[in-house]
Amino acid sequence: MGYTWRDEPGVQGLADEAVVLVSFPSAGLAATVAAHFIVQSLKLPRIGTFESPDLPPLAVIQGGQVQPPIRVYGRSEFALVVSEFPVPPDQATPIAETLLAGAATRHASMVLSLEGVVPHPTPEPEDSADESMWAITSRPEDGLVGRLQKAGARTLADGVIGGVSGALLIAGIRAQVPTATLLVSARTTEGYPDHRAGAALIETLDRLLPVLKLDTGPLRSQAEMIERALRAAMKPRSKPAPEATASGEMTIYQ
Repeated sequence: MGYTWRDEPGVQGLADEAVVLVSFPSAGLAATVAAHFIVQSLKLPRIGTFESPDLPPLAVIQGGQVQPPIRVYGRSEFALVVSEFPVPPDQATPIAETLLAGAATRHASMVLSLEGVVPHPTPEPEDSADESMWAITSRPEDGLVGRLQKAGARTLADGVIGGVSGALLIAGIRAQVPTATLLVSARTTEGYPDHRAGAALIETLDRLLPVLKLDTGPLRSQAEMIERALRAAMKPRSKPAPEATASGEMTIYQ
């Protein structure tokens, strides 16, 4: 039956040439961390929702208020489409097509999805504090490549991207609005979101979109606290725990 991007009544819409950011759950919940930090720090109002009979009957409760599973926050210069729930594979393309159609109707200048990924192993130290950033555009001729590189993201040469971001990139090949994905290397420690990767996404967005201007210090402090707790929990015990086997990794080839 498809999806509808519906604006909230009585709320100011997007100005022409606004940017549409997209955040669905991915590795390390980096995109989710970044999206929530942006919404809370800028006190963004909800300006729209995605509606469909195909959406699961899930209500998100935040600050005592009921929120739909896929919603849009923002102000005139940009919108941020957020979902805490991964969508079934057969729903990724309808959501992506609705996003691009809605962005075109609202005369957006760009659709940029945010992703956390588990990269292919590199010679970099495993405990390196630096996050690797990549970007890929649906059409190189759109002129986004140079802007993304200037913001600190390397162009992704080879890899596989799934979910809504993958569907957006495919649909963006023929879409009216330039489309891209920004990817950050993320850690997937079970039960712990990667706040450092979320901060790296925001810092790259700051360089790309000066309207944000966010201090990511609190996110990086949170990452340090989590890592200290993990190191304490992983200290050698009398009987070592068996090594965990990684699963569900998204691979980037460099």
